[in-house]
Amino acid sequence: MDKYRIFFVYRVKNLNYIHVHGMNMENKKLFTVLISSPNDEMNLAQHHHVLPNELLSLLEVESTRINAGIYDLGHWEPYTYS
Repeated sequence: MDKYRIFFVYRVKNLNYIHVHGMNMENKKLFTVLISSPNDEMNLAQHHHVLPNELLSLLEVESTRINAGIYDLGHWEPYTYS
């Protein structure tokens, strides 16, 4: 199991930022990372010195999916248990 897991992403397009929400699976702590996203594409260049290496690696691997909107809240389908 990976140390970090991404749950969802939401975008602030007029400010050119992406908020990535997830969890550190080792200590069960939630995290939020604010990432620059000019032209709606995630830019990790500014974050290399502040993010843990494992989280940075995960963000780099998942960057294509994040940029494509796979993790966006807008794609979630509401489901009710009844």
